[in-house]
Amino acid sequence: MRSATAIVVTAVTLAACGAEADKAAPTTELAAGPVVPAGDTGSAAAVVLNETSRRQVCVAGMAAIHGQTIDAAGFEGETVGAVRVDGADGNIVSLSWPAPVDGGRRYADCRIEGDVIHWRPTRPGSGEAAAWMNGPADPVTRFALEGDEILVTQTFDDGTRTQTMLSARRQD
Repeated sequence: MRSATAIVVTAVTLAACGAEADKAAPTTELAAGPVVPAGDTGSAAAVVLNETSRRQVCVAGMAAIHGQTIDAAGFEGETVGAVRVDGADGNIVSLSWPAPVDGGRRYADCRIEGDVIHWRPTRPGSGEAAAWMNGPADPVTRFALEGDEILVTQTFDDGTRTQTMLSARRQD
């Protein structure tokens, strides 16, 4: 009887721990969806982006990945909510946003391949850039353009995914 009680208590405890992990972190202007099991993770049809759209997708991707705000009206300029486009060189877009702890800035490069957003942390002025975050343990970040919105989906190595829908006035 004691072992049955221990099993029930353990099951209830584990269920309570899992419930906390399923709660989504609060967001401000981002409309984040719940973590859901990964379904079809195949690539969507090839999307051709112009320079402006590539910047918009990179901004949306960094905002979703790093929990930053996005302001659709700002897409026409270089600053979009907290995420700022600092420059572009070919297919690579350089971005920055306020660091959450020390009031400085965080920096990253972004590139788009098909419907996948690749990024890497950078250090401006140092000539240093980390490896692209596309290893087997890194989340795969995809985007889909849906009218005036960009859907960013992160698929994690455990098979779960998050989806964030961001409003954007696209310029094609």
